[in-house]
Amino acid sequence: MQGTLVLAILAVRSSYGQQIEVRLDDSKDIPDTLQWWIAASGAWRIRTYAIDHDIHTHQVDGKPDDLLVLASEGIRKHYDDVLGAEHALQFSDCNDRSEVQAKFQAVGLEPRLEIAAGRFAFWKPDDLRYSIKTTPG
Repeated sequence: MQGTLVLAILAVRSSYGQQIEVRLDDSKDIPDTLQWWIAASGAWRIRTYAIDHDIHTHQVDGKPDDLLVLASEGIRKHYDDVLGAEHALQFSDCNDRSEVQAKFQAVGLEPRLEIAAGRFAFWKPDDLRYSIKTTPG
């Protein structure tokens, strides 16, 4: 699966269901993320919540080039005060373990890429399972 992952690692950990957000205390804390998977086959906005390993996904319409700009601008507009790091990783085949490992090592991250077959790929900040636990209202 080919595409670009725009990854914003936030300096907070939160729970959508419990309506809490706290700043990270140290480098061992698991962060929240905001991610965009942008590919010719479709685009997705992915938000992970670290406290309860909740994930929200939304399919997004638009041209890939426009969505890359929208993703980056949106991250800065809405998350600048809690933005820890931002990366844009292009994959020619995100099923290729060596490519995934090389891309994440280049930015100092563990290669924990999870693939939702035929839809999107996203980075997991830890090894636990992320699943839909709440639905935005």
